[in-house]
Amino acid sequence: MIFHKHIPCAPLSEYIQHIVYVSGSTSNIPFIKELPDKGINLVIELQEKTINTVFLDADMKEKVTMKHAWISGTQKQAILYQNQTASSILSIRFTTGGFYALTKIPVTAIPSVCVEAELLLGNSFKHLYEKLINANDVPQLFTIIENYFLQLIGDQHFENSLVKFVDKNIDKPIDWLIKKSGYSQKHVIQIIKQHTGFPPKYLQKLHRFQNVIRDIQAFKGKADWMAIVNDYDYFDQAHFIKEFSQFTGIKPTQYLSSQMEVEDNHLVADMILRPPADDL
Repeated sequence: MIFHKHIPCAPLSEYIQHIVYVSGSTSNIPFIKELPDKGINLVIELQEKTINTVFLDADMKEKVTMKHAWISGTQKQAILYQNQTASSILSIRFTTGGFYALTKIPVTAIPSVCVEAELLLGNSFKHLYEKLINANDVPQLFTIIENYFLQLIGDQHFENSLVKFVDKNIDKPIDWLIKKSGYSQKHVIQIIKQHTGFPPKYLQKLHRFQNVIRDIQAFKGKADWMAIVNDYDYFDQAHFIKEFSQFTGIKPTQYLSSQMEVEDNHLVADMILRPPADDL
């Protein structure tokens, strides 16, 4: 597997968390699971003839096929991709609210869990795709993506926006966030949902979940489940397992097994390269 991860410099880093290039997946990884996070993903397939299959439910009965590029990240639960060995993927992960800040497309207006990028971004994205598939190397791919989104940055500085404030302080109580924002609760919820697709309370759950994921990755075989329950203020172990399973479709121990099984799982925090067999 060929893997490259690029972190944009300011000011683009306020809107894009990272850009990842992955190519040459092996056939012994049948599926890739995308875990929910607070940011939107733009996934671009650089092999024009490769069609990607996305499963939207745990039973793998509801599926959609995607070609060229699609938007994901609005889902409340993990989604499953069938791994395509003849695939070269460029994945752009936006910061919380970053997709809306650049495109001015409300996340609540995205019609489904996965939607073709060209339907949302129009002809400008079609021209971008043509440049990407004709790029000479990975650094040029990153440069083309950066140049495309740099021209979308508006006059309003995203660093000072309400969404950025809430994201930086998402671990604080909701009442505190509302009071410090200087806006009414209704206005805060409306703006946050417009930028992220979720209300602040749900973003708090996502934030806690992603912290748990990073702890499990950091400690792996030494993961202390009771310490996680206590550190992140779950009511008890049953509450922790239930919420974790709602986000991932698997239990925490199954997630840990998947991380131990494939070494490359640590490359991107919100991906599982091979879900456990009993999850399929």
